[in-house]
Order: sequence, then C-alpha cells, then structure tokens
Amino acid sequence: MTRRSLALVFALVTAASLPPSVARAQAPTQPNDAARAEARDRFDRGLRMFNAGDNSGALAEFLRAYEITGNVVVLYNLGLVYAQMGRAAEATDALDRVLGSPGALSPERQALAKRTRDEQAARIAEVIVTTSVDGAAIEVDGVEVGKTPLAQPLRVTSGSHVVGASAPGYSPQRKEVTIASGEKQSVAIDLVPTQARLAHLAVKTHVPGADLFVDNQRIGVTPLAASIPLDPGVHAVELRRAGYKTAGTSVALGNGASGEVSLDPEEDPSASARDAGLLSLDMTETQAVVTIDGRSRGVYGAALRLPSGPHHLLVERGNFEPVERDVAVAPGQTAVVRVALEPTPEYRAQFVSRTTAQRTYGWIATVGGAVILGGGIGLVAYDAGQRSHYGGIVGSFNLQSGTHSGQVCDPAQDFTTYQQNCLVPKAAAQSKVDDANMRDYFGWSAVGVGGAAIVVGAILLLTDDDPHRYDPAKPSSDVGRRLLPLPWTAPGGAGLSLVGAY
Repeated sequence: MTRRSLALVFALVTAASLPPSVARAQAPTQPNDAARAEARDRFDRGLRMFNAGDNSGALAEFLRAYEITGNVVVLYNLGLVYAQMGRAAEATDALDRVLGSPGALSPERQALAKRTRDEQAARIAEVIVTTSVDGAAIEVDGVEVGKTPLAQPLRVTSGSHVVGASAPGYSPQRKEVTIASGEKQSVAIDLVPTQARLAHLAVKTHVPGADLFVDNQRIGVTPLAASIPLDPGVHAVELRRAGYKTAGTSVALGNGASGEVSLDPEEDPSASARDAGLLSLDMTETQAVVTIDGRSRGVYGAALRLPSGPHHLLVERGNFEPVERDVAVAPGQTAVVRVALEPTPEYRAQFVSRTTAQRTYGWIATVGGAVILGGGIGLVAYDAGQRSHYGGIVGSFNLQSGTHSGQVCDPAQDFTTYQQNCLVPKAAAQSKVDDANMRDYFGWSAVGVGGAAIVVGAILLLTDDDPHRYDPAKPSSDVGRRLLPLPWTAPGGAGLSLVGAY
C-alpha cells in the first residue's frame, strides 16, 4: 500500500449528527442484484481511488455505495477516509454511528474505529458565528457552510480559518480566527449595507495549499471549492505560498458580475532549502513523464526537490492511464509515493498477445533446439564410433600391404585374390570412414543450430513479461468481507491505507 501523509485539508459540519451527505444516504431494505452489483463496483473503485491518493473520488464512491446498501463496513470506510482527509468533524460523526451499531464489524476494526474517532474528536473546535443580518451565507475558508441564524456552533478542525458572511444588499465581510482543539470562539460579523449587487470571482490555480488574498485580506486556501463573493470594483488578487514567488493580478468586477482569474505561482529558487523536501516515486513502469502542480518535470529519473507542503502529482506514459494524486512533502524529508500505472484496454490486449506469443516461440525454440542438439550430438557420436571401427580396419589392411610379405594385402599375389581379399574390403571400410566424415558436417551443424535455438529460446523466455501482469484483481462477492485498514506512522505524517474488496 502507498504511504500518504494526512491531507492538508480542513472541513466542518453544521450539525452534531452524521454529516448530511451520509445522513441522506438511506439504504433500501433489500437492494436488488443490480443495486448490489453497483455498490460492489463503487466500493472497489473507491478503494482504488483511495489507495491512489484520490480522497475526494474515493469519498464520492463510498458515499454512493453506502446510500445503496447502508452497510456498516462502508460507513466504517467513510469514517477512515474522512480522517485521512483531515475532516475531523465528519470522521467523528461517521465513526460514532459505526460504534453505535457495529453489526458484524470485527473487534479489531471496532477498536481502530474507536481509536480513530477519539483522535479526530480531539481535533474539533467550535465557532459560534452571528451576523447583524439574518439569512446571511456563512463561509469558512471560501466554502459556504450554512445561513444565519445557525442552529448550533460550527465544528471545525483546529487551526487558522477565515470566516466570512455575505447577503444580498450587503458588502461581504470576513474575519480570520485561530482556534485550538476543544476551544470555542465567538465571531460576530457586522454586514454593511450597499446599493451594489455582489460580484463573484473564481480563482483557478494548479498550485494547492496557496493562501488567497484579495485586497491584502486572506480569503482561503487553494483549491477553492467555489467562487468568492466580492463588492463590485477593482480588486488586487494574490496567491502566496512559502517556497513560491507571489502571483498576483487585478480584476475589475461590475455589479452582479462573475469573473475568473488563473494564477500559478512559480517556485522561488532563492527560497531556503530547509523548507524543501524530496518526492521519490516508486513506479511500476519506466519512462513516465511527471507533472507537478501543472508544470512538467520531464521523464522521471530521480527524486524531485519540492517546496514543503501539498502538491498535485500527474504521471503519464504512452499506452497507460494517467495517474493523479495529492501528495505532501515535509521539510527536510523524503516522501515516497508508489505509482501503479494501469494499461489502456487496447494496450493490455496487445501486451497479452505479444507476451503469450513470445512465450510460445520461446518454448518452441528451446524444445526444438534441444531435439536438434540431441540429434546432432547423437550423430556425431555415432560417426565417431563408425570412424574408429572402420578406420581401424583400413589401418589393418595398410599394415598388411608389404610386397612379397605374404600378407592379405601383398600386391605380389594373384590379382583376383588380392582384389577380393584386400582391395574390396579395404575400399568398403574406407567408404564407411568417408561417410562418417561427411555426416559429421551435418551433425556438427545440427549441434550449432540446436544450441543457437536453445539460446534464442532461453532469451525469449527470460526476457518475456508475465502475460497476467496487468490482470485486474478479482473482486470478492461478499459484502465488505475483505476490507482491512492498515494504519501507519512515519516522521512528519501518519495515515490509513485500505485494502480489500466489496
């Protein structure tokens, strides 16, 4: 499983009960087969997204799976994802409901749910927001969370937040608050009447974790979920983040107008190296092109030095699906992120066809080469025996070839006898020797061809990829049966990874 630092994202809910997105997800009493199949697919997709670093996508898939089935394991999963995202209030609410009705959840998972719930609850603070005008939209760090009068305090993750209020006919106002865990603060916002209609500005950027300032007032942190309400007029807009050069522009907005600006701060080479860290990618494929925060870093070869904080990673390679995820780099440390690239369906089919064919050809060459090599060696050995036997006969006749020696090959004897007893059998033996010498050419050729075929076959087999390398994991048919959260800790971060199938 990939290690990931806790996302630098705060969240809040406006009620003490389960988050509305979960509370609305009322499962049917008996989901039909099609609904269960959809829930299983969404659960598996959510697991893949979570382990790939896509928290938001995983959250959406788990929410839908829970809406269909109401399964406690899915709700348990939701609580862990909320915790991983730093959404303390929502994690606490979801895990409270899990612990209230754990169903078949194992004691180990219940213990982890309670421990995570307690850790997240300890991070919650409360902000009581009042405005001089009822019906004002309240936003926290650029995200609208409700309208006044609020039924109860806003629960937020401890830290620094910008609380704002806006209403038609009034100039929007914002205040920055810093609140500790368990603390409760009151924020009173007085709205000033205006004749102008509010304008809205959308700020786009590839750089996450940058502070948005409008007219030198901090508004929120990128990425912003929605546009921000502003008074009509000319505004100075800036994005600031440590390790980056400030990016800014001015924008003129008319009454009721909507505008959009795109700002991408560039890394500041003069920034202190102490505030930077390294991002090391453990990738399943080579020759992948890496893009960080919208800026291409070329083909990945070694760890990248980046300003500390959150970053958006994009990994691309031909014939593979692109991988996107949010990563966090701690100062002076190395964040190791595993990237598993999945081939496109077309490339997967080509890959299986190629590797299967290569494996087949490898075995054909190896087995065929072994047969040819064995035949060649056998022929050479046979010829050596023939050559030894008949060569001995020829030599014996040669030893008996002295004139007037009275031997079988004495040329002085009767020619007919000489021919019958010496020349003919000697010629027959020499013919056998010559045949053996001739066959040796084919034997040694077979040895060479067979040996080369074996080498080629071995190379094909040794260099061949596994045809099943990119086979998708087979999902389990049991509801949430194999879900297993894996907690981890490391210097500068901690988190939970999920494995299993729905």
